[in-house]
Formats: sequence, C-alpha cells, structure tokens
Amino acid sequence: MSYTIETRPHGVFISLAATSREEFVRDLVASLLEAAYGKNPGAAGASGQMLPIQAIGTDDRTLLAHLSEGMLLAIGETEGRLLAPRWLAFDESRVTATLPVGPRSGPVPVLVSHRVTLASPLPDLRATLEVGTAPAR
Repeated sequence: MSYTIETRPHGVFISLAATSREEFVRDLVASLLEAAYGKNPGAAGASGQMLPIQAIGTDDRTLLAHLSEGMLLAIGETEGRLLAPRWLAFDESRVTATLPVGPRSGPVPVLVSHRVTLASPLPDLRATLEVGTAPAR
C-alpha cells in the first residue's frame, strides 16, 4: 500500500506515492473506497454488476483530479458498495477502472473533492487529495 489516509476536522487527507500508472490508479481507487466505506469493507461479494469509471487527462494532475471526481460521484450515486477494480485499462491520456458492485451495508457519506495537489509526476508520483463531506441537501 503506497497511500495514507488521515482524518482531519474538515475532512480526509490522502497522500499517494506511486512508481507506475497502475499502482497510482489502484491506490487512488483503494484510498477513496476506504475514505467512503471504512478500512475493512467486509466480505461482501459482488452482485455481478460492474461499473466502469473513466478519466481523461493530458497530465498526471488532471488525470488524478478527474479520476477522483468520477470515483466520488460513483460512490455517492451507486446503490451498492463499490469494490476494488477487477480491470484497469490504460491509453495515453485515459484510464478506465472497472469496479464490481456489492451490497451496501449502511449509509455512505457524500464526499466531494476539495483539493488535488501533485508534488511530483510519474515515475515517482507524490500527490495529495483533500476530500470532505458534501453539505446536506
């Protein structure tokens, strides 16, 4: 695991470190799932439904921002619980993560991205995300 999650009064602070695009995407997805559902998602099995999340970006920071926004939107709108990706697909400026959907067990906070910072790009990526709870509607 090359990410850390720290809960702060105004939200969640995620630090990522990666040396490959696959590690970067897997850890970004895992860290956002952990921020939404907690550290141990349990042994919930997939329902057979799959959800592809795609992000496009001409640089690592844009890709990071778009993928995190897509993940947070999917977490909030999916009836079930998203699980770790089964498939990742990469193009030059695009990534697709296909996540299985399992049963939801309890409420999930609606999370929004506050800030995405890229300290250094791949091949030695260092990035941070600040995620907070969305205001009640």
